[in-house]
Formats: sequence, C-alpha cells, structure tokens
Amino acid sequence: MVNTIWKERKSKTEANIAAVEELTEECGLTPLSARLLVKRGYDTADKAMAYLEPDFSDFYDPFGLPDMQKAVDRLLKAREQGEKVCIYGDYDADGTTAVSILMRYFKGIGIEAFYRIPNRLEEGYGMNIPALEAVIKMGATLIVSVDNGIAAHEQVDYCNEQGVDVIVTDHHECQGEVPRALAVVDAKREDSDYPFSELCGAGIALKMVMALDRVLELDSDLQEYIECAAIATVADIVPLKSENRIIASLGIDYLNTSPVNLGIRALIEVSELKRVNAGNIGFVIAPKINAAGRLGEAGKVVELYMTQDEAQAAEIAAYLSMENRKRQDIEQEILELAKAQVEQQHLDEQGIMVVAGDGWHPGVIGIVASKLQETWYHPVVVIGIDEKGMGKGSCRSVEGFNIFEALQSCSELFTTFGGHEQAAGLSIPAEDIPQFAEKVNDYASEKGIDRLLTKTMYYDSVMGIGDVSEALAEELDQFEPYGVGNPGPVFLMEGLKPQDARKMGSDKTHLMFSLPPYRCVGFGMGAALDDGTDGQFSILCKPEINCFRDKKSVQLLLKDIKRSPFYHNQSAYNLVERIKNAPVAELPELGLTDLDREAMNLTREDLKLIYALMRQVQLKGAAVDQIVRKFETLNVFKLLVGLNILQESELIRFRLKKGVVFCEILASNGKKDIQKAPLMVKLRTYLDYE
Repeated sequence: MVNTIWKERKSKTEANIAAVEELTEECGLTPLSARLLVKRGYDTADKAMAYLEPDFSDFYDPFGLPDMQKAVDRLLKAREQGEKVCIYGDYDADGTTAVSILMRYFKGIGIEAFYRIPNRLEEGYGMNIPALEAVIKMGATLIVSVDNGIAAHEQVDYCNEQGVDVIVTDHHECQGEVPRALAVVDAKREDSDYPFSELCGAGIALKMVMALDRVLELDSDLQEYIECAAIATVADIVPLKSENRIIASLGIDYLNTSPVNLGIRALIEVSELKRVNAGNIGFVIAPKINAAGRLGEAGKVVELYMTQDEAQAAEIAAYLSMENRKRQDIEQEILELAKAQVEQQHLDEQGIMVVAGDGWHPGVIGIVASKLQETWYHPVVVIGIDEKGMGKGSCRSVEGFNIFEALQSCSELFTTFGGHEQAAGLSIPAEDIPQFAEKVNDYASEKGIDRLLTKTMYYDSVMGIGDVSEALAEELDQFEPYGVGNPGPVFLMEGLKPQDARKMGSDKTHLMFSLPPYRCVGFGMGAALDDGTDGQFSILCKPEINCFRDKKSVQLLLKDIKRSPFYHNQSAYNLVERIKNAPVAELPELGLTDLDREAMNLTREDLKLIYALMRQVQLKGAAVDQIVRKFETLNVFKLLVGLNILQESELIRFRLKKGVVFCEILASNGKKDIQKAPLMVKLRTYLDYE
C-alpha cells in the first residue's frame, strides 16, 4: 500500500460558531454539514443555499465575457447575409462537445455552419494553415474556434490576409498578446472583468448560446445544451466551482430525470449506468467520448450529439464503447508489462520510476503512467519505443516535485520535451533511455525526492460515531458534484475498534467491518487488516446512503485506514525508531491530530511512573501489553519513549524480547536532566511544531 499522511484541509475561513449556528437554524442542517459549508466559504444562509441548490438564475451575464458583444454581432450579421460559418474545434471531450453545442444552436437559428476538427494522429492540436486553407475553399467567411485558438497568432493572421474573420472562443491561458482576431472570447484575458475564469471550452460555447438567445429574444429551452456542457465540464477537469458547479449540477440533474440529448442517453445506456454522477462521467462516459479523438475520428462524437435518430445514437454509442474497450485492453496489457518491470527491477526503490517497452501505444502511455503513480506514489516516466528506435514518453509526478524541471536537467538527451510541474512528455532515442533514467534519478536524489514519496490525504473535520446520521449522509449528497475545486467531504474518526472484519468480493480485495451500528466498506483495502484488529484504528471516511433491496441504511465509505501507532507494539516500536534515528531537522512528518498529541504527550508524571515500574520489574520482565492495560495514562508509544529517555539519561538499561521488557536500574551519579535527553528534545519539537 502507498504510505500516506493525513492532514486537515486548510480553509480561508475558519468555521466560526455564529455562522455555523446560522446555517444550522436557517437552513435546517446538521452541525457537521454547516461547519463544512462555513469552512468552504459559504458562511451565510444565502451563500449556503446557492451552493446546495444551484439555479439557472445564478449564471453570470454572458456579455460580461470579453468581446462577447462583438462575437454576437458578427454571428448575427453572418446569419442575415447567409454566410458560411466554420466551427473549428478540438478532438477531446471538451472540444467535440463545444462544437456540437454551437452546431446545434446555429442550425436552430438559421446560421449555415459546418465544423472542422483536426485529426489527432495526423495534425495534432489547434489550428493549422492547411486545414484553414481547406475551410476557406469550402466557402467559410467566418471561423469560430472552440476550445482552442488563444495561441493561434500565425493562423489568425493568415485568415485575416484571406479576408476571413475569426472569432476565438477559448479557456486556456493567454500567452502574451491575444491573436488579432475580430473577437477573442476568453475569461483568462488580462483585461477580462468576468467574475469566473475557469469555464471549459463547452462552457464558453454555452455562454455564447445564452448571449445569442437573449439578443434574439427566443427564451429557448437550454436543457440539452446544459446536458452537453455538463459532460464536458466534468471531463475537462476544470474546478467545479461557481458557474462550473451550476452547469455540472443542473446537467447531471437533467441526465438523471429526463435527458433530452439522444446521444448522451445512448452513452448512459451502453455504459449501464443507473445514476449519473461526476465520478462516472469522468471515468465511464468521458473515456468513450475521448476514444474517438484518439482514433482520429472525433467527428463521430459530433454525430452522436447531433443525431435525432435513436437507432443511430445507439449504434455510435456502441461503436465508441467498443473502441474504448480496445483502448482499455491495450492499456491493461502495457500496464501489466510496466508493473512487471517495476517489480522485477525494484524500480520502486528509486526516486523516479522509468519504464520502457517496444511498441507501447503512444495513445495510452499517459494513462499507464497515471496508474503506476497511483499504485506506488512515485514520479513515473513511461516510454513507448517505435519501430525506428524512437521513444515517446509520458510523465506523471507527485505533489511537490516538478517533473518538468527534472526533464530540463537531462534536456540534451531529448529530441523534444515539454509540460509542467505535474505532467510532461518527451521524445528520446531508445539507446539514451538508460542514461536518462540514471541522470533523472540523480537529479531527484539531489532534490530530496524521498521525503515527497508519502501521499498526503486531506480530511475536512473530525467526526464521532454520534455525528453519523441519515440526515448527514443526505446533506453531504447535496455537496455533489465532486471534483477539482469541490472535493468530496472526508472525515477523520479516531480511537476505533473494528468488529467482525472480513474481506469481500470475488477476489477478496475489499474490506468490510462494523463500527456499531454502522457498516464500513473499503474498496481495494482487503489487505488493510491482515495483521489483525488489536489496538486502536483511525479512518478517513464519508457517510453515505446504501440502498439494498429497497432498504436504506447509512454506511461509512472508507478512504484510508491506519492502526494507531500509539497502541500497537510493533507500530509503536517502528515509530519510536524512526524518530530516534532521524536528525532533528529531518523529523518525519506525521500530520498530528489533537488526539495524537494527547497520545504522544509524555508527562513528568508518566516518566516517574515508568521508572517506578522498572524498579519493580527489573530482570524479572513484564509484558508491554499488561503494563499499558494496567495504567490508563500509558500507551505503548509512551512506554517505549519513556524507556528510551530513561536509558539515554543513564538511569536504566532495558531490552525488549517478544513483547516483554527487561530492565536494569543503573547507579545514579547525581541529578539527571531528563528534559535534555535527545529523544525528549525530539518529542518536544514534534509537539511544539505540529
């Protein structure tokens, strides 16, 4: 299992009691839900209800987007004059969805439009001049880009030279000056006053539909456009805040009640989804949509969104599902080969895991890299080598380690490379891969990669068993859709004694146990309790409603589980050794909770008690378990720390054998300052710092 450290999620506004009470009383919420909302910035009843119940009226004015008025005016002119308009899109789920939104709306209001999506395998991302030449030959006098164009300076200039106007709609970062287009609709422009800058490409397309609809005074039913935009918003992993939350929330509600778009309905059916949420959009629906782009057939997605024929929708959805399964098969084969390399070559003992193979498909190596990173929590580079001996690599990193800078340290070995802190890509001759692996790991060692290989998991609040209720679970469902910028609520529960623990599932990879009166379920956590259930445990979890045979019950969905190191012999021993052997400046980060502090806080009275016990025990020996059971103020950790401090102070000499402590009292030469013992200094450093 991946090593994890737990930390409470930081918030800009702490949960002040008055705001929590206001939400509890005026919104009828449980105190825990109210506290969570306040910590996330929704500290009044109005803000909380706008978050919990997003409404169409909460959308911002579309004309607040830069150049939206210019864009609308030009589109209406094209409509009046019967011009041909080309929508120039991108091949991913966001780009194809944005194309579909504008194609459907333009058709509905009488704009003659066609679309152009570059072939991923032959053309790559964004506008290119040969494609623009073809578009202009087809009669386009106006080009509208969606989900691309903000960096297309040369391409926009070419269109201007040909007397063709360009409207850029994009959501990516501006690189210096914007292109010299007739209009550039991008909320990330430096001169933008729009209140929210994180819409995806389809979100911008939706706002254009809203703007046109207002000017034309049509008051159209926009449900179908919102359904489409919701799919793209989740698929493009933009922050699910503000307008993105409204789009995703409304769209998912539509899809779970009476979806209008036949293509999305067909995708839901072929995916056998009983209920749509952000999770299965991201991991089930979106991969099917993206499969078309990977194959160079992004137009299939537009056909799917646009069709009014149920049979055709079902046929295309089945085709995309089949192609996605093929992609999954290829991915799984490469993943197994990559895992075998890691295990056989012990690559997890290195800072950065570099794996490579002949014929590994370049379209899936990024997904394989992500899965390896999730399994081992190391930076990963996966390289597929083609028949010409050229390797194409995809990199994924961990929090705090800049993989792009790591590649820069080896840049002379690459033919091309690029990326950012957490993900990057490269091309490298196959014969240089071993040198690259060695050099990039040298760089990682210099940067102290080892201290970054513990995964941080965040929780929102501490929760007791008495806080759990059906009302709480139902309220937390209203926090959906979860995603970037709106993480699912996670709670810390401590001091637990699991009961009736067992593995479940056909392959026994899942875990179930009881914390009466609730059941706990941990998917993929089957091995977590292999060492037994003695001692105390802490869990990260989320209360949820479980429906089985028409009966509702509350269960706790586990995110992580740990045995408390303070109450278990081996765990406590390991922790004490880690602290003893680490320099003060490099003490291992523990992510202490208030309960942990209490469990670690060795007092003067505790030391006196331990010393008195050792005088009684001496060479007769006493079981550690018996000692801590007899004295409530002690736990295994405190006992072991106290023994080590007394030994460092030359008051005793002790040894442990099979859980039994044997001790010898040493002759004292004057008064000893126990507070200066090295382990006591380190312990105080922990308690003062964390």
